[in-house]
Amino acid sequence: MTADSLVQIIILAIIQGIAEFLPISSSGHLALLGNLLKIDPEANLTLGILLHAGSLLAICVFYYRTLLGFLHKNQRHLALMVFVGTLPAAAVGLTLKLTGVAETMFDFPLLIGLCFLITATLLRMTEKEKLIVKPSPDAPPTTLQEITPRQALTVGFAQAFAILPGISRSGSTIAAGILSGINREAAGNFSFLLALPVIGGAVLLELLETLRAAQTAEVTQSSDGLQLFIGFAVSALVSFGALSLLMKLIRKGKLAWFSWYLYSIGIAVIIWQITQR
Repeated sequence: MTADSLVQIIILAIIQGIAEFLPISSSGHLALLGNLLKIDPEANLTLGILLHAGSLLAICVFYYRTLLGFLHKNQRHLALMVFVGTLPAAAVGLTLKLTGVAETMFDFPLLIGLCFLITATLLRMTEKEKLIVKPSPDAPPTTLQEITPRQALTVGFAQAFAILPGISRSGSTIAAGILSGINREAAGNFSFLLALPVIGGAVLLELLETLRAAQTAEVTQSSDGLQLFIGFAVSALVSFGALSLLMKLIRKGKLAWFSWYLYSIGIAVIIWQITQR
């Protein structure tokens, strides 16, 4: 895909904004879009950076009070837990990036379909009280400030697992948080705080890749500045709206609603792939 089409940029920005935060997997949907419409959302690295940067801005605005709180001593524990929870995904992501495996995973729609079904099942599991781990039967769920290293790592490993296209980062991490005993709203907040270093790291890696490509004259002509800015703005606005919507649904215990969509699209993708053989 070239970045000359404003319509394509807006479509990709909307998909990025919605699927990055709603538990339906942005990577899976963008990969399917590429396979179905022959659009490669990674073809223009500058556009990829700005779309992710739009999502990053949405998180920073939504959680600005919490982020400012990290400067105070009473928030150091939460900041440390965010760091601990980031370690698994950072290790796995860098390994896959350096080995070149990360790019090849997006070429298998059948894998994406199966991963959609896994995400849907994780979301359904959050409704099963007997699956939630508690220190004692009467113990209340853990609050955001009380998250333990064990819980942070549990959510962190779920985030590492979400590197697979079709496994929703938000869905898997929120589900892991709830099942590990964190209360629903705190699990959602912790998931999106973990997204900051992950998305920020992805933006940084894409930026470095763009600079490297520019040095070797491998980068294609980018869109004009206005189109790129529109893509960034649409991604940020849609991301903020999707994040706000999801937090409301989490508070109401409606996270599993998205499982029906994921089961439907997962089965449809699997049937599509089987009939293509």
